[in-house]
Amino acid sequence: MKKPKVFILDMDGLMFETGRLAYRAYLTSAKLYDYQMTHDVYYDLTGRTHPEILVKMKQLYGVDQPIDDWRQEMIQAKEALLQQEKRVYAKSGLFTLLEYARSEQIKVIVASSNLNSQIMRYLEMEHVTSYIDAVVSGEEVKQGKPDPEIFLTALAKSGESKEHALVFEDSIVGIQAATNAGIASVLIPDDITDLPQYQGQHLVDETQFTKATASATFVFDTLAQATDYLRQIM
Repeated sequence: MKKPKVFILDMDGLMFETGRLAYRAYLTSAKLYDYQMTHDVYYDLTGRTHPEILVKMKQLYGVDQPIDDWRQEMIQAKEALLQQEKRVYAKSGLFTLLEYARSEQIKVIVASSNLNSQIMRYLEMEHVTSYIDAVVSGEEVKQGKPDPEIFLTALAKSGESKEHALVFEDSIVGIQAATNAGIASVLIPDDITDLPQYQGQHLVDETQFTKATASATFVFDTLAQATDYLRQIM
């Protein structure tokens, strides 16, 4: 692999602990509607744009269910948690990676399915804005992951070639998108399996889970581990 000139970072679950925040909000709202909520459901929804999440939820729970209302309750529950905690908590090793990128003059692009307003809000909350060269939000693309559009858009903003880019992701669907874009990738899984699940009366149709398979170029437990490895090989 050639020395990277741009790091393309997913945000939720990769840079910040917003994956855990989102799961807690899903869990709270699921109990209101008595829907089963499991870790597998969360992992199947993560990385998607809002419209795609609604489509997937209807596949998992049934088109006759009030999915739009549940999703809105989830968004409100997440906002309540944000208002309460006033933090999204930088992931372990995030600033190690960002400082390394700065020292090596590597550009940093955030490519997230989230809204631009939320991306900027989270970056400002954790004082990360000064490290970021550009942002691509879910509003700027027509297709969500695993379509490569968001990463190709980020690459275009960077002005660099695929050979000099490296994508950092926490989800398999994100790694699929990087693979489809022809860009090397780093997978750092966002482990939420210590959080509780909820059985509920309305069960998930497990046959509708996305069969996502992809192989990242590198896999690490933390961003700090990824940074240490990059220092060694570059």
